[in-house]
Amino acid sequence: MSERTLCSLDAVPDNDCLEVVQGDQSIVVMRSADRVWAYRNVCPHFSLPLNAQPNEFLVVGERRVMCAFHCAIFRFEDGLCIEGPAEGLRLDPVPVEIVGSEVRLQGA
Repeated sequence: MSERTLCSLDAVPDNDCLEVVQGDQSIVVMRSADRVWAYRNVCPHFSLPLNAQPNEFLVVGERRVMCAFHCAIFRFEDGLCIEGPAEGLRLDPVPVEIVGSEVRLQGA
């Protein structure tokens, strides 16, 4: 895999998340069918990761992930918090693209 590659598409289960460590940064890759989104793994409410345990995310409903610490719920497609203490705030996006069977950083 190249430096731009975060993971294979198959590594991210459908309607789920995968934690990828890139340098000193944790990135959460979210997938729904053939669409992916990536964000810095930092909840904007209290600057904690979304997951309490490595690579264990609380996916609630379709394309929603809940912060393990304060129960803020974020949409996969735009990182917007739709419920909880961070309501109206967004996760910090990491631009990605699917190239073949890989999820890659855009413009890296």
